Amino acid sequence: LVCRSPLLHCAGVSVVAGNAPLRITLDNALRIRALHGLQAPIYAGCERSLMGASETAQTILGAQGMRTLGESLPSTEQQADGVDGVGALLTHLRNQQASQAKTTLIAIGPLTNVARALQQGARAMQAVDEIVIMGGSTDSGNHTPAAEFNIFADPEAADIVFRSSIPIRMFGLNVCRQVLLTQTHVQEVKNWPSAEAQIVSGHLDAYQRIRSSDGSQPMPLYDPIVALWLLAPELFTFQEAPVDIELDGKLTRGMTVCDLRNRAARPINARIAMHADGDAVMTLLLKQLKKALAS
Repeated sequence: LVCRSPLLHCAGVSVVAGNAPLRITLDNALRIRALHGLQAPIYAGCERSLMGASETAQTILGAQGMRTLGESLPSTEQQADGVDGVGALLTHLRNQQASQAKTTLIAIGPLTNVARALQQGARAMQAVDEIVIMGGSTDSGNHTPAAEFNIFADPEAADIVFRSSIPIRMFGLNVCRQVLLTQTHVQEVKNWPSAEAQIVSGHLDAYQRIRSSDGSQPMPLYDPIVALWLLAPELFTFQEAPVDIELDGKLTRGMTVCDLRNRAARPINARIAMHADGDAVMTLLLKQLKKALAS
């Protein structure tokens, strides 16, 4: 959750089950906060999809949902600030309504928490200026041939979110595949002197080698591009379009059906990121990482 007025400010993080079960994703978030001295409150959100199914990416990302070829994230005694991430989100938004501050909801995992918030507090959710999603695709998927993981993990939740009246900005696989992490980038981070940089570089290295064990194939960057768009929106271009979520298809469940035909007959519910200046985005990422890690 990012408050955009007057400056970018992270108001809180609500963790959801996704790459791994909730107890693991929550532990990862708490370790990251402790390692980097971050101040944002962290809440435990939903541990299962709306339909009760459980889908993880552990076969790709490892048991912890974050592989590393170096040191693991240090353990921490920190605890979550609450066990009701959906309630915490709605409480914050109700407080924001009076101040009329611009609030952006960033969703870089399955959309279960957001859908639950819409079900439990649709009026409070109107305080959200925009929901920015890392998920979906205008073309092929990654978890299945048709579906991207975050949407496939809870397509019913995604359907609720995309059918809400809140403006949506979608960063799908199609644009993520234009922002490529290479071994050159990984080695640059490894050359920074701090202990934090070494931990981050180990995770980056393992992630970059998902496509090829020797690191020769570039790896698309996913979740971070949403934060990079907040910092430099001029590096991305968008197309407005209707987006529907496939719920019933035997081979296409979880697919984001993006109607890019520019026909006026159907209502538009999303701005879809179509193009990114990949080199400039990676340069910005390294600049921001170095500022945070190299000292």
